[in-house]
Amino acid sequence: MKFLERLSIIIFSVIVIIFAGATILISTDIVNISIIEDIFEVLSEHVIATICVSVLLILWSIANIFFKNSGKYENVNGVLLENENGTLLITKDSISNLVENVLKKNEEVKDGNVKVELDSNRDVIININATVNDTTVIKEISTKLQENIIKNVKKATDLDVKEVNIKIKNIDQDKKATV
Repeated sequence: MKFLERLSIIIFSVIVIIFAGATILISTDIVNISIIEDIFEVLSEHVIATICVSVLLILWSIANIFFKNSGKYENVNGVLLENENGTLLITKDSISNLVENVLKKNEEVKDGNVKVELDSNRDVIININATVNDTTVIKEISTKLQENIIKNVKKATDLDVKEVNIKIKNIDQDKKATV
């Protein structure tokens, strides 16, 4: 729906720009007024079509001004999905819980703090601050975590994960290994 709304606004804006440009060109005598008179003559020959187009443009402008996106699919706390049976709100907390479960299943991650963001296209951005074992190969574990998180979130919610950003905030010494 967002695509159609954006396309509608773009097309309407182009029409307004054309009318504004024509007004400027005519008022500065760059374009001869007789061209506009010829256009109005053609329009007056097709009165019904002219009225229909004019009414559609008026309704379109009213819709773009007053009936802005109701935010049905946008929610600061999550993503609202809709189908013929009803709606489903997938909250940031539920996505965060999915990610935390992936972190808990990984023995190399000792602690993780998860923050979930949603962009304007309802894509998920996940930021993780983690503590790992001192024997962990950070590049390998981060790649593995990113892949698992993307897969699990997509499977559970059908949402696209745009980014999984991992910040290693600490490396935990294994106390058993040092004794």
